[in-house]
Amino acid sequence: MSSRATTQNLQVLDVTSSQHEEAAEVERRLDKVDLKNLKIRIESTSGEEIVIPSDLGKLLQQILRMAASGQSISISQITQDLTSVEAAKMLGMSRPTLLKLAAQGEIEFHKVGSHSRFARKDIRAFQEKRLKDRRRAFDELREFEDSLDLNET
Repeated sequence: MSSRATTQNLQVLDVTSSQHEEAAEVERRLDKVDLKNLKIRIESTSGEEIVIPSDLGKLLQQILRMAASGQSISISQITQDLTSVEAAKMLGMSRPTLLKLAAQGEIEFHKVGSHSRFARKDIRAFQEKRLKDRRRAFDELREFEDSLDLNET
């Protein structure tokens, strides 16, 4: 997201030369693997093994790629509440449209004083719902078109 977000707990990780080399080697090996079927495992010296869930594995892969660049990495937490401007930008719509949808109960929001705030998880849920609705409408349109049995010539 390119809009400004309030950050908390900014951490800068300085990548050592050995970490850079190790990350670069792992990145080279990852490039040769089908990432869709990749499982990341952590194994202790006693043999205990933890399999990292795939979404978390993608996050770790991004961090490894950054470390492979040899530059310092900054990691921060961003606030979970978005302003109406940030939420509208994330959804690719105007702020008035967002506020209209919120007033109609289509998107969850809460007030902080007189300002509307939107939880990141609610914005993501709305995006997913909107995408599913669009796919369903498209499928229905295709089924209708197929039922007309129009022969293209």
